[in-house]
Amino acid sequence: MMDAQNMDGKLSLPVTPLMIGRGSVQTSGITMNVFLMADDILQAAEAMLKQAYHIENIDVLDVAEGFLVTYHYAHFTKPGRIAHRVLVCRDEPEVPSISSIYQGADWHERECHDFHGVKFSGHPNLLPLLLDPEIPAGVLLKEDKARKPLREILNPGEIVFKGESFTLFDEDAPEESI
Repeated sequence: MMDAQNMDGKLSLPVTPLMIGRGSVQTSGITMNVFLMADDILQAAEAMLKQAYHIENIDVLDVAEGFLVTYHYAHFTKPGRIAHRVLVCRDEPEVPSISSIYQGADWHERECHDFHGVKFSGHPNLLPLLLDPEIPAGVLLKEDKARKPLREILNPGEIVFKGESFTLFDEDAPEESI
């Protein structure tokens, strides 16, 4: 079990994150950025629910390294937001669905699939939500030259934990795709 300091106490996760960055409510609204492996997202979502967090939204960024899937959580009585972030490969972008844990995730996952083509495995109804079913998923994909490295567009905050193999925000790390 991994404990991280939140604005109003501790946040417990049953998995070891790749990295945790403490954000600023004033500059980004994000209290904590937690980078996870795709296989850990279900357990992390269950832990958030047990700690009375609700899912605000799920979004996808098309970046040089692949797709960044972000889950924004908030709490009704604690300030700030927690962001769980999962980087998935561009070739077969897939992450487990959390719609069995948070019913509201159903809509967000379908929208992310429509616009970016990210598959949410285990989703009960991954049909087009906003687009014509004849339009192939992934209409918002960028051209290779338009994709920016994640570290150029996302400030992870003050890094308070980082696994040795997680080099995405290291200054000397090459800009590689996963």
